[in-house]
Amino acid sequence: MLLGVLQEARPTVRRSAQITQGRPAPTRMMRSHNDSLLAVAFFKDGRRVVTASHDKTLRICDMQKGSLVGGPFEGHKDYVRSVTVSPDDRRIASGGDDKSIIIWDVETKQMVFDPLEKHTGWVLSVCFSPDGKRLASGSHDKTVVVWDTETGGVLATLDSHNNSVWSVAFSPDGLKLASGSADHSIRIWRSDSAELLLEINAHQHWVRSVVWSPDSKQLVSASFDKTVTFWSSDNGHQIGQSCTGHTYHSLAISSDGSFIATASDDKILRLWSTKTHKLIGQVLEHATLVRCIALSPNGELLVSGDGEGKVLLCSIKNILEQHNAEEEDEDEESQQDRLSFSESQVCSYSSLCCSFIHPLR
Repeated sequence: MLLGVLQEARPTVRRSAQITQGRPAPTRMMRSHNDSLLAVAFFKDGRRVVTASHDKTLRICDMQKGSLVGGPFEGHKDYVRSVTVSPDDRRIASGGDDKSIIIWDVETKQMVFDPLEKHTGWVLSVCFSPDGKRLASGSHDKTVVVWDTETGGVLATLDSHNNSVWSVAFSPDGLKLASGSADHSIRIWRSDSAELLLEINAHQHWVRSVVWSPDSKQLVSASFDKTVTFWSSDNGHQIGQSCTGHTYHSLAISSDGSFIATASDDKILRLWSTKTHKLIGQVLEHATLVRCIALSPNGELLVSGDGEGKVLLCSIKNILEQHNAEEEDEDEESQQDRLSFSESQVCSYSSLCCSFIHPLR
C-alpha cells in the first residue's frame, strides 16, 4: 500500500517559477494523501513539510525530492485537523476530531506520550512555544489548553471564549498567547500566568487564523468575513486597512514580516504586503479548494494543501523581487514628488516675498 502511495507521490515537475500574467508557475506538485489535506507545516530545514489529512494520518514530504520520507503516522481515530513542528525539528504535534493531541518523535515516528486528552471537542489548532517547552491547543469546546511538552501535563485551561477556538499562536518572544474564535474575537493572554490581557472584537464572522509579526507587536487575523486585518498587540487597535478579496481558511506570515500568504475556498493563493496591505500579484490556483498554507523559513517557498490530498510547492522569490523593485521605484517617485513640492513651495514663497517687497522699493 505504501509503495502505491509513493508511486502516486512522484512529482509533476514544471519549469522554474516564472511570472506569467502576474502568476509564477508552481515548481512541484505531489500527492501526499488520498483524502483532503487539512494542515501543513514546514520544518526549519525548509525542505520537509508535514501534512495532516481526513485520512486520520500525518506524512512527511521532502518537497525538493518530491517524495514521502516519513509516515504514515497512525494514531488518531478521526480527521487530523492541525499540525505543528517543534522549534528543534525533533517533534510534531497534531490535533484532531478524536478530541486528542498526539506528540510524535520525528526520528522514531512513535508517540512520545499516550494521546493527550483534555478537550471535549475537536482539536482545531496546535502550536509550540518558541522554546518548545509548551504546547497550546484550541478546540471546538471553546477552550484553549496549555500543555507541558516534557510531561504531557496540563499547565492551564483558558475558557473565556464563547465559541470554537479555531487558531492559537504563541508570540515570537514567548511572552503572549493569542487565540482566534468563532465568537468573532481575538484574545491575548500572558503565556506564563494565563492572565487575559486583551480582547479584540475583531471580525463580523469566525476568526479562522491568527499569526504574530516577528517583533511580537502586531497580530494578523483571517476571517470568514472575507478580510485579513492587522492589530496592535498592545492596545488591540486596528492598523491600516484590511486586506479583502476572498474567504480565508489559512494564513501564514514571512519570517521577516514583510508579507503574508492566504489560502481560500476560492482555490486561489494570494500574497499581501504587510507595509501597504495590498495584493502582491496572484500566485497560483489549485484545481479545488485550498485548506492550508505555509511559508518556508527563508520566505522563498510557499506550500499549500488542497481537497484532493495534493501538496503544491511554489517558488515565490521572483514575484517578491519584482514587488520589492516596484516598491523601490514608487518610493523614489514619492521622494522626488516631495522634493519637487518642497522646491515649488520655496519658489512660491520667494515669489510672494518679492512681490510683497517690490512696492516698497
